[in-house]
Order: sequence, then structure tokens, then C-alpha cells
Amino acid sequence: MMEQIKVILDGNENLTLEVKDNLLELITIFHEIFKDIDLTTLKERLKDLKIKRESMYLVKMPCKYIPHNNEIAINYGLITEADARHWLMHCLLGVITANGNHYGFNDENDSLLALNEGYTEILTNNLVGDVDNNFFTDEIIMTNLISKVIGNDVLFDAYFKNDSHKVVSAMAEAEVK
Repeated sequence: MMEQIKVILDGNENLTLEVKDNLLELITIFHEIFKDIDLTTLKERLKDLKIKRESMYLVKMPCKYIPHNNEIAINYGLITEADARHWLMHCLLGVITANGNHYGFNDENDSLLALNEGYTEILTNNLVGDVDNNFFTDEIIMTNLISKVIGNDVLFDAYFKNDSHKVVSAMAEAEVK
């Protein structure tokens, strides 16, 4: 699996050698921890993934994955002061779970955006460590509370299967109990 990903990364002319190496390192970390997660979407998206410097007015965080462009947008002013490894892993989770114009268990209407970002950040923290200046503190707290109600296994499964309905159904069931 990792050899296929390396070949795909090597074939992407949009990325520098250094970025390819950094992505491969993070993908390896992800794959070692989550061996059972299907990486088909990742392999497809890595073929033409772009990383682009973007205006601080458009990207309010150090970086952000934009699924419909298959692009990681970098806020250069913030990324130079941030833990780039952490933020690149956060974006990479978006690439891994991308589905159309959204990722994780968020949907086309962004109805679960805060929960999705909180869960993405929790996964990022578990994979590469937490950061001092976290943009998602409120989302992490909310996600932890919701996971206590519906179960982390529901969030995990829904996140990696792009299933917002599973989360909404689990919350509705929990409300009845």
C-alpha cells in the first residue's frame, strides 16, 4: 500500500520533493495507526493534489483542505508560526476522507461542520500531538461531549465512511433515551 502511495506522490508534479516526503511521512503515521482504513480516495486525490499559498482573508487557519479544488490552501503568515506537521496532518485527514465537496462526516450543507472539525482535530492530536494555539478548542469540547452521548465508535465509523446520517440518527436515538 505505502509503495503505491509513494509512486503516486512521485508522479504529482504539483508538489515539491520536500512536500512529497512530508506527506509520505504523515500518511505512514496514519496507516500504521489506522491499518483498516481504506485509502482509495487518498490515492486518487494524491495524483493531482495542489498546495497553494492563499490570502489570510480567505484562510483564517494555518492551512485548510478545500475538497472541490483538491487543494491545501496555506495561510503563510500563520503556518510559519504554527506546527506545520500538525496542520498538514489535519488537512491530510480531509484528503483521506474526501467525498465530493466535503470530507469526514460533514455533508454538502455543512450541517455538521463544527462537529467534523472537532473530530478531525481530535484525530490529528492523537496522530501527531496537540498544539498550543488550537483554533478548534470549542469544537473539540463539543465533539467530546457528543462522543460521550453517541459513542466514539459511531463518530469514527461515520467519519471514515462519509456518513452524516449515522451521526444524526445516533443523536436522535440518544435524545429518545
